[in-house]
Amino acid sequence: MALGEVEEFATPVPAAPVLTRLGIADTLRSITLASATERESVQEFLPPQRRPRTPVRRAPVESAAPQPNPEEFIERLRHLRSVPPGAVHGPWTLLRAIARTTTGAPRLSQWSEIRQEIGSLVAELTPVGSAAPPKDRFWDLRSSGVWEVHGADAVDGSPLAGLTPEAARLLSDPQTRAEAIAALRGSHLAAVDQHTLLVRLGLGGYDTASGLADETDATDERQQAGPAARLTTTISRPVRDSRLVSTVKRLHGHQCQFCGLRLRTRDGHYSEGAHIRGLGRPHHGPDILANLLCLCPNHHVQFDQLAVYVDEDDIVRTTYGTAPVGQLRRHPEHAIDNAFLGYHRSLCGRNS
Repeated sequence: MALGEVEEFATPVPAAPVLTRLGIADTLRSITLASATERESVQEFLPPQRRPRTPVRRAPVESAAPQPNPEEFIERLRHLRSVPPGAVHGPWTLLRAIARTTTGAPRLSQWSEIRQEIGSLVAELTPVGSAAPPKDRFWDLRSSGVWEVHGADAVDGSPLAGLTPEAARLLSDPQTRAEAIAALRGSHLAAVDQHTLLVRLGLGGYDTASGLADETDATDERQQAGPAARLTTTISRPVRDSRLVSTVKRLHGHQCQFCGLRLRTRDGHYSEGAHIRGLGRPHHGPDILANLLCLCPNHHVQFDQLAVYVDEDDIVRTTYGTAPVGQLRRHPEHAIDNAFLGYHRSLCGRNS
């Protein structure tokens, strides 16, 4: 960047529309350089009388397909044409890129960075343990239409690549992001420890409806109080309103809203209050009655582990088969927010 390319605008320019169009988080912690193509995409937000000159730069290697809408975007992730069956480097690279959209990291990365990070994960989490992602996989992702490569003639042999600005913009929506992760998980990650992979990539919590609690602080203070040693830990969890859970159980008489089971105990009945959009990271759902279900223990576990979901017609279905489980039973005094059910479907990969 030369000093002649820096221009001070006479009037303030709102940053939010520009950052959103470029797929950059609202919190900007460092200088971010934009390519010529990216500058052109945000020209409408700049003062018309003094738009910056478009510098002559290396032409980017554009993505090979037109930019998608949300539904097309999810389908392209499910059916990556350039990814052979069982290959992990491409899908893992896309997951890494999705994770970067949640932290405000630059949209583009050098090939050398991706090779090191993905190579280490492959060596750790796959039986083959190939630590060298093929460079052609990095390039072939362009055929998805959501990936672009810049600097084909880079002197150091390490071009920049990442999600297209439009793909990054789509991923700024939490529900689209959840479904994108679910699409990659369901189509390309069958033979890997998905929980560990997501945690390593910074996407922990997307494999459950409840999400993750905040970081655990563990001390090495062991107590001999009882037959087994105790490890003292502190953990930060969202505060749940027990009165709401009691209310949803009372309204439904401890009867599961999915299957109708009313589990008998010695002194009464037992059921569980399940948040539809979990309170933990990264979901950050609200602790309100409209975000709660009354479920039996089995269906609570299956709902949290994304094995069952509620479709748009209130039919309870599994993510591993076609037969319906039952019908969601509603109560006139318990209004469920359908937006939360839609978010849960996205986590299950069943919202498009």
